[in-house]
Amino acid sequence: MIDKWISFGEGFLLIFGINSKESFTSIKDLYDVILKRKEGEKCPILLVGNMQDLEEERQVTYAEAKAQANTWGIEYIETSAKTNFNCKEAFEKIALNIIKSKSKDLRKGKSNCIII
Repeated sequence: MIDKWISFGEGFLLIFGINSKESFTSIKDLYDVILKRKEGEKCPILLVGNMQDLEEERQVTYAEAKAQANTWGIEYIETSAKTNFNCKEAFEKIALNIIKSKSKDLRKGKSNCIII
């Protein structure tokens, strides 16, 4: 079922808990699924480390997550849903990246773009 959702997705927030090494590892698998499903089509992806408010329980360092994002050629941001830290910014970043991506498609003559 997730494969179908991925094929229709225009952009992705890959969110893991900074207090869970397991969730970070799972994100790597999901990233691979997105690439495979998109068949090389470049789409906006943002790596998001959530639960920034649980710094004392951190299992994934900022440097480790940032390095992974750099390897993939995407941005990294940390958030906290509990304190609302950077949540709006994460959604704004992915939305702007989707708009930029779709604008490039329109300039290339692809007109099947709907942005709401």
